[in-house]
Amino acid sequence: MTKSDTGVCGTNVCGVLVHALPARADEIARALEAIPGSELHAVLDGGRLIVTLEDTDTATALSGLETIHRTPGVVAAALVYHGFDPDRGPAAPHVMEA
Repeated sequence: MTKSDTGVCGTNVCGVLVHALPARADEIARALEAIPGSELHAVLDGGRLIVTLEDTDTATALSGLETIHRTPGVVAAALVYHGFDPDRGPAAPHVMEA
């Protein structure tokens, strides 16, 4: 296992429930899939989307969540799960330690 520039090993894993305008759900699904470290799991009735975000070598899960919030047509995005897996490689290089 390697360390990032901050010395942090591991990966953040986040589960997010996204509420979008129903008429734009397919468009928003494509936008979510383009976010580094994202995986779209479901597009549900009523404009709800389920996505996971993970740290990558170039972006944090937090930056992915910020991108979701700024996506046109997204009404809300709720972090419903957060985990940290120390065995999944380095956290993104720009992650700051507390």
